[in-house]
Amino acid sequence: MNRLFVHHPWFRLLSPLFSGTLVYLLMLLINNAVLYIQEDFLSQELYVCIGLAYLTQEFSRLSLLVFERLQRPKSFLFKVLLQIGVSILLTIGLVYLSMYLYFKYILQYTPNFRELFVFNSIFSFITLLYVVLYLGHYFLFRKNTQKIEKELRAKQAIEHDFASYRNGINPKLLFESLEAMLVVMKENPAKAEELTDHFSTVYRYILSKRKREMVPLREELTIVKALSQLFDHLPYRKVQLGKVSDTDFTVLPTSLLKVMESIIRTTIVSARKALVIDIVENKESLEVRYEHEEKLEESLSMDTLKDISHSYRFYTDMPIQIREEGPFKIIKLPKLTYNESSHT
Repeated sequence: MNRLFVHHPWFRLLSPLFSGTLVYLLMLLINNAVLYIQEDFLSQELYVCIGLAYLTQEFSRLSLLVFERLQRPKSFLFKVLLQIGVSILLTIGLVYLSMYLYFKYILQYTPNFRELFVFNSIFSFITLLYVVLYLGHYFLFRKNTQKIEKELRAKQAIEHDFASYRNGINPKLLFESLEAMLVVMKENPAKAEELTDHFSTVYRYILSKRKREMVPLREELTIVKALSQLFDHLPYRKVQLGKVSDTDFTVLPTSLLKVMESIIRTTIVSARKALVIDIVENKESLEVRYEHEEKLEESLSMDTLKDISHSYRFYTDMPIQIREEGPFKIIKLPKLTYNESSHT
C-alpha cells in the first residue's frame, strides 16, 4: 500500500507504449492528419513519441522519489506547489531539448513555436498527472494508516481490559485458596475461618479497586499483609514482611500484590527458611527487596511483570526495573502522583 504503482517495473515498461501512442494520435489530430494513419502508422514519429514518453515518465517518477525525501519546505501545500512547478519546468526543458535535437539533426530543420508548444503541453500534462497520482496515493495511504492505527489502539485497549479483568479474577490464586479451604476445613475449622478472612479481604480489595486509577500506599500495604498471610496457608514458602515504608504516596491498585505474588511463586519452597520481603521508599521509586532463591524453571523477570509495566506506562515515563545486588533482587516501582495521571 505504501508503494505507488508507477514504480512497478511492468507499469514503467508498458505505460510509455500507450501514452506515447496516445501522444502521437493527438499530434495527428491537432495537425488534421488522421488519415496519415492508414498510410504508415508505425512511422518514425510514433517511435519518437514513445521514446519521449519513456524519457518524461522516468523523469517524473524520479522527481516523485526526490520530492518524497525532501525535508523542506515544512508546509505541505507549498511543497506540493513547488513540486508541480519544478517538475513541469524541468519537463518542458527536457522535452524542448529532445525535440530541438530531433528536428535539427534528424529532420534537418528548426522546429517552430507551435510544434514545441504542443509537445510541451501534452508531456507537461503527463507530468502533472504523475503528481496528482502521487497526491491521491499519499492521502489514501494516510487515511488508511489512521484507520489501522485506530484499530490497533482499540485492539490494545481491549487486550488491556481483558488482561486487567483476568488479573482481577486471578483464577490460579482463587482455585488454590478454595482447594486449601477444603483441606483445612476438615482438619481445623478455626484455621479455615482465618483463611477465609484473608481470602475475602484480598479478593474484596481486588474486585473493588479495579476501576480506581490510584490508591494510597498504606491501603495497598494492608492488603499485602493479608496476601502474605493467605499464602502462609498455601504450599509456598512462608512470607515475612521486613522493612515496610509507610509514606503517603500513591501506587496503582494491586500492583504491589502482583509483585508479591510473583516473588512468592518464583521462590523455591522451603520449610526451614522464611521469605523476607522489604518494601522501602527511595527518592523516585518504591523498592521491593528480597533474597532470591528462584526456581530452576521459573524466575522473576520483566516478562513476569509485563502487565504491571504496561499499566505503569499510562502514568509515567519511568519504567519498572529489576536488578540484582549480591544475594538480593530488587524490583523498582516508579512513584506516582495524581498530577501524572492528568495526561492519560
